[in-house]
Amino acid sequence: MRTSYPGGAGFPEVSRAKGGGDESARVYDDGAMAELTPAPLTSLVRRLFREPRTQDTLFELPRRKWFLPADNGPDMTVDFHGERAGNPVGPAAGPHTQMAQNLLLSYAAGARICELKTVQINDHLRIPRPCIDMTNVGYNIEWSQELLVEQSLREYVAGAMLIQMFRRSQELTQGRLDGPAGDWIFDLSVGYDLKGIRSGKVRAFLDGMRDATATIDSLRTELPAEFADQRDAEYRSRLSTSITLSTFHGCPADEIESITEFLLGECDFDVIVKMNPPTLGRETLEHLLHETLGYTELSVNPTAYDAAISFDESIELYRRLTHYAHQRNRRLGFKFSNTLEVENHRDFFPDGNPVMYLSGQPLHVITMALTDAFRQAVGPDVPISFSAGVDRFNFPDAVACGFVPVTISTDLLRPGGYGRLPAYLEGLASAMSACGASNIRDFMLDRHGHREEAEGHARAALGRNATESAVCDAAIRWAGLLNTRVLADAARNDPRYRAEKNRKIPTRVDSKLEIFDCVTCDKCLPVCPNAANFKYPTPVTAFDYCDWIVDPDGRLREGASRRFAIEKEMQIACYADFCNECGNCDTFCPEYGGPYIEKPSFFGDLETWRDAAPRDGFVIGATRDGAWIVGRIRGVEYRFDQREKDAAVFEDGRVRVELDRSSWTVRKAGWLATTDASHVVDMWVVHTLRHLLAGVLDASRSNQVNAAFA
Repeated sequence: MRTSYPGGAGFPEVSRAKGGGDESARVYDDGAMAELTPAPLTSLVRRLFREPRTQDTLFELPRRKWFLPADNGPDMTVDFHGERAGNPVGPAAGPHTQMAQNLLLSYAAGARICELKTVQINDHLRIPRPCIDMTNVGYNIEWSQELLVEQSLREYVAGAMLIQMFRRSQELTQGRLDGPAGDWIFDLSVGYDLKGIRSGKVRAFLDGMRDATATIDSLRTELPAEFADQRDAEYRSRLSTSITLSTFHGCPADEIESITEFLLGECDFDVIVKMNPPTLGRETLEHLLHETLGYTELSVNPTAYDAAISFDESIELYRRLTHYAHQRNRRLGFKFSNTLEVENHRDFFPDGNPVMYLSGQPLHVITMALTDAFRQAVGPDVPISFSAGVDRFNFPDAVACGFVPVTISTDLLRPGGYGRLPAYLEGLASAMSACGASNIRDFMLDRHGHREEAEGHARAALGRNATESAVCDAAIRWAGLLNTRVLADAARNDPRYRAEKNRKIPTRVDSKLEIFDCVTCDKCLPVCPNAANFKYPTPVTAFDYCDWIVDPDGRLREGASRRFAIEKEMQIACYADFCNECGNCDTFCPEYGGPYIEKPSFFGDLETWRDAAPRDGFVIGATRDGAWIVGRIRGVEYRFDQREKDAAVFEDGRVRVELDRSSWTVRKAGWLATTDASHVVDMWVVHTLRHLLAGVLDASRSNQVNAAFA
């Protein structure tokens, strides 16, 4: 992690400037990529049950943002490949679905179909940072999983176990998720070529998700006696029966069919084929993007048209694969859509990234146009899932189109994060009530008044001898097709998707972040998809102190006098193992510098802290004698130990000093190496470390660091 510290400590301020920041700021960046590190299941479970008691949150998601459906609410359940889900919403394959805590947060906020982050054979990606730009519409340069394939399996299984623990906890959910409204589904995502998907590594992953018994049993052993009831509980072992095939990042168009046949036939999964926006055709796509929506600054990557299958080819692909799936008693669907490759015209991402991936508002209009054209061409029977610029305003209409699931990424990266999801479902409930629908099927028929027309199409298609149930099912599918045209036209004509409505960027105040204190707006907490940022308490304090000088003979004398101050009772920190430096917290922070850069970063253990060298950060531990904190500040390593009630020990690589904790004076000092020069003991570092140690370990507020301690 990269961290800046006030100049008063003897270190110059450092910051990565962007988005209108101080361009003269100096940069400390070793160039290494921050790597995600899965947490032990014990600490995740401890937070699951402890944090709601201490601060009424779950991984910093406030309880008021959990979605616990009312007993008298409408039936939002949907069918997805023959399985039931409590509702059709969930996170798309992306930053919200690659770690265990992400999946728990998605579920707690109301998601019931999670599209897990795409897994591929290349699991040693080097992704530039920052990689997510949500200043208005969405851009990113990330792609598949950032974990090893076996780590992805472990995280998905751990996430499923956490969801089941949460769902059956009477204390947390009051039994309101016991019924169908709590049913959930994991949809796998794989890419990007047949050879990689056929590899032993990816096949082992698929087998492990189809039967997770071995991983579940392994994770059980991580749970200590305090969680014996959870360790011995039953967990679902078959975690997925469906796969969404990502046809992006160089996936050969002529291999899509072969990959799908392999997944359907040899692997025995239901499959959804993800389509790409350029399938709409250059002329239509760019007319929408430039003339209709006004995003004239955007240029579609020319090679994207060459890589995508044409519209006519997609229709033929649908017909062949549908027949293939039907012969094998499997289900086939299509997803709209991947992001859109555009040329990088901004200065947000690091140099050397000529292409970025567009999401959000303009992609919604383009993808709805493609979805409508495809559906009109193939008819109402093909299952459709949807992900492109979905928000709480267009979500009810997407559901009325029969899209299952309706998945979200861009909107969940905005302020509120996972906590934005309950408004989706509340809006859907209101829309259902407005048209008198008690379930999704009736909602599809009545949302836009297409019941009679849909029933007419169904009768004409099925003939007179069709059963009542088969008229009904067909009419619902026809209603979805008719509603798709309504939503596509509405999106094309809605000013809120146009460029002039999406130029505003998050505002800044004229101040810079420091290690302690900020405006404490808490925006950085929910916008992190991995729940890396957290709050910890500190005392409000201000005092004068002096540094101490150690002479070569070990004698001590007072040095320069300075002032130490903390103005806020609550501080922000980052859990480094969960932070991949995507940059999203910086986008929405009103101060300059970036929380993931300027705020203290804590690693889960000494090993990950050492592996991250020379990047700055901290790690905390405990012994029988007390607690300790090790820190790396501007590449210099320090250690602070609280071993006794009134004493502490501090080391800075040059000297080891014993401190009186009542006065914070140095009692004695010893050299760690021979020297003929005096050395200054920087007491700002001492006071910083002791406040970090006390604050992060304060049991009044749970976080990922103190969850490691029983």
